[in-house]
Parts: sequence; C-alpha cells; structure tokens
Amino acid sequence: MNVNLNEVEVTINSTFSLAGTLSIPTGTTHPIPAILIISGTGKNDRNGNGKGLNVNIYKDIADILGKMGFATLRYDKRGTHASGGVFNETGLWDLVDDSIACVRFLKSRPEVDPYRIFIFGHSEGASIAPIVHTKEPVHGLMLISGAVENLVHDTIPRQTGQALEELEHAKGIKGFLIRLLKLKDKAKRQNAAFIEKVLSSTTPTIKFKGKKIGAKWFREHAELNILDYVSQISCPILAITGSNDLQTPPNHARKFAEAAKGEAEWHIIPHMNHILRKYEKPHTMLGLLKEYKSLFTTPIDTEFTELLEQWLRKHTTNQPT
Repeated sequence: MNVNLNEVEVTINSTFSLAGTLSIPTGTTHPIPAILIISGTGKNDRNGNGKGLNVNIYKDIADILGKMGFATLRYDKRGTHASGGVFNETGLWDLVDDSIACVRFLKSRPEVDPYRIFIFGHSEGASIAPIVHTKEPVHGLMLISGAVENLVHDTIPRQTGQALEELEHAKGIKGFLIRLLKLKDKAKRQNAAFIEKVLSSTTPTIKFKGKKIGAKWFREHAELNILDYVSQISCPILAITGSNDLQTPPNHARKFAEAAKGEAEWHIIPHMNHILRKYEKPHTMLGLLKEYKSLFTTPIDTEFTELLEQWLRKHTTNQPT
C-alpha cells in the first residue's frame, strides 16, 4: 500500500501535559483504526531515541503501521523531552495513568474509530498495556519483547547476574583483575543493598551512591504481578519476542498468550533482538549498547512486521464501527 503520512504534534491532557505525535495516513476514509505505542523503560523520546542511542524504533514502527493504513500515537513520557512532570518522581501507576489518557485522546479524535483502537506495548510497555486495557478497554493488544516476570525481583537480578558472569569470564588482564579484586562479589552486594534501600524507602526519590533514583517506580514494579491483569483480558492478544533478545526471556511470549482469557497467539522470531532487528552475531549483555548502535540504519525485522500486519488485518477487516 502506497500511503503518505500526515504527522501532527499534539498535546495529551493527563496529570501533566504530554507531548505526542499523531500520525494519520492520508487519503483514507475516516474514521480509521488507531494504535497507541507505549515505549520501554528510560528517558528515550517518543521516537525511541536518547543520549548516545538513536535507534528510532518507535518512529519506524509508526511509519510501518501508518503505511498499513493505521493511525498511530507516540508520546514523550512524563518528565522527559517536551512532556511535563519530573521523570525521577514518576511511578509505574503514573505511566499507566498517562497511557490511559492517551487511549482516551485517541477515542476523542474524529479521524479515529474508537472501537478499533489497539495498543502496541514494547518492553515495559508490554507490562503497562494489559493494565491500561483493564481500566480503559481497547480492541486488541500487541505485547512486544515483554516479560511476565517481576522487574525488581526477577528481571534486574537476571540481567545483572548475566553481566557479572560475563565479567567473571573475561579474558586477559581485564579478567585477571576482575577475579583478583573479586568485583563480581562486590557488585552482588551493592545490588542487594540498592534493592533493600529502594524497597524500604517511602519517598518518590532516594540518593544511592550519589545518584538520584526514582524509588517510587521501583517500589511499584516490585509489587506488580502482570499475570493478574493478563488473566482478565478477553480482547485479542499478539505476543512476540525475538530469539536473540537478551533483555527479555523469549519464551515469555508464550506465557503471555497462555495466561490470556481470550484469543491469543504468540511467536518467537529467529535472530530478532530487543530492538526488533535481526542480529545473528554472538552477543553479550555487556555488549548490548555496541550491538544496538551497530543497527542504527538496519530496518525493523520484516518477519516481525508481516506478523503484525496479518494479525491487525484479521482483527480490523469487516469489524463493525
């Protein structure tokens, strides 16, 4: 489909004003189905770009979905870039509230069919999307590169442990010094102290090793069991992860689908990594930043986009408005 896109800068009213981009395919008959893009953790902007890492993942996804004929909304998270608020004081439930406001914004737009709105949740966004649906229902969920494990109690220890194992097995003088100084054991103790301090805190932020940390966000994630929400969902779900995703266990795509109350399908795409690109070389947790930077100009995985289109067509064709 040869479609041009009209991108409009918009403001979404939540607790703070959120700055976003509404992308509308031109030449389409309104109202059309729309997709809210909920991004992963961190301060990257609505396009998926941040300091030192410009992978443009959400801009690319918006363009791909737009050329399929779907409107999309992507936005800067609370306290980042052009949105209001303070990032370090923002908790998980604040992010949920902001995403709910974005769904309601889409439902209010004359270009959008309010009965055919989907959520594309990537990484942390795959945890936020099911919660949003239980509070502001949508037509379907795409849970991409997400995990059903607890971020604080499972994800952080798993990712940290993998990085420490890689350090322990480093070669040459670097590996020798790491083992001599027992840096692995020191790092484990420091991580345990960090988690203990965060979970015992009561303020939105704390200082740890001289750095300001968003303690509220960690505490609220520590209490989350995402399957409590997924198990309530009867709308269609598509769960996809790449086999080369080091940040998320690939088999969690199946766990999302199996926990769902309604129709759900899952896929693990060979060689796709966390930023939805093919990567067939050996990779490590410590080398992820370098890996991602090497893929700046690499397109989103075509097998992934084909699955998205098949699923979206299935759930929008001949649907009543």
